[in-house]
Amino acid sequence: MKRTSIRDIAREANVSPATVSRVINNSSLVNEATRKRIQGIIDKKHYKPNEIARGLYTKRTKTLGVILPDITNHFFAKIFQEIEKATLPNGQSALLCNTLNDYALENFYAERLSEKQVDGLILLGGHVNETLTDPNFVELLKRDYYDTPIVIINGKLDGYENYISVSSDEYGAMFTVLDYLLKLGHRDIGFLGGYRGITSTDQKLDAFEKAKKLYKFRMKNGWIHLSGYSFHQGMYSMQELLKQKELPTAVFAVNDEVAAGAISVCYKNAIKVPDDISIFGFDNSYISITTNPNITTMSHPYETLGESSVKLINSMINGEIKAGEKRYYSMTLVERDSCRAT
Repeated sequence: MKRTSIRDIAREANVSPATVSRVINNSSLVNEATRKRIQGIIDKKHYKPNEIARGLYTKRTKTLGVILPDITNHFFAKIFQEIEKATLPNGQSALLCNTLNDYALENFYAERLSEKQVDGLILLGGHVNETLTDPNFVELLKRDYYDTPIVIINGKLDGYENYISVSSDEYGAMFTVLDYLLKLGHRDIGFLGGYRGITSTDQKLDAFEKAKKLYKFRMKNGWIHLSGYSFHQGMYSMQELLKQKELPTAVFAVNDEVAAGAISVCYKNAIKVPDDISIFGFDNSYISITTNPNITTMSHPYETLGESSVKLINSMINGEIKAGEKRYYSMTLVERDSCRAT
């Protein structure tokens, strides 16, 4: 069966194809009676516009590019899910690019998305989570995205201001973590996972260092083991910690995967959590309710981060706001069973 075209609609409505196109694109140049007549024919014939042609007319593709480093990581997967949910009511779609933690692949995807003329770009992790952003990536954005709205989630760019950032207040969340542990009587606290040079880890460690000046607790160098973000890296960090002659009474893990790895090592070494040592996680990921005990953790405002990033992109597209804003959203403590009073 031949597909209905704009010309077919125009012929039946006795108007020009340009008038039909104006109706499809919600132009104010068509009077209401003509608009209703044309829309009735469109509905009757179940006509669907050619999105490529429509994009050429409107200069919009209704596509947002999303670049993230690891879709198997709960934080990134959950955020992308919320982004997708937020685009659908607008008739938009989110195009996912998973870089597999490869910076070169991140650059490649950024170039490809620019060629596809996405209406906006959302960045998570990778380059934007570096303490010092790769200047080559910044130059790529300046060249290819100078007039394209960009939102960064939980990150930043050095030497580039043409974006809006939305972030969980991870720095503030760390004071919630420490306040909770201190109220339980813990004064010896360890730190597991992450890497220096990564913004999210740096913020957590910086908060710990500042808190040490405000509260009375110890965090000895031998209790800090930075070895990454995975379950197995959490196991390694805990194994290294257990080599110390003196152990902390509580441990903070940079995410729930690291916390789960630490709990696994404790179990294998007949160390009871939380009776012998308390373990506090971060992210409120699925794994936090699969361990024994379930992990006390901090939860990101996932829905808010995803929804606001899409709203801000569209507000920039429509000229309602300009780049340069920085928005922070509070995190929530989720108390479970992995911490107890000393």
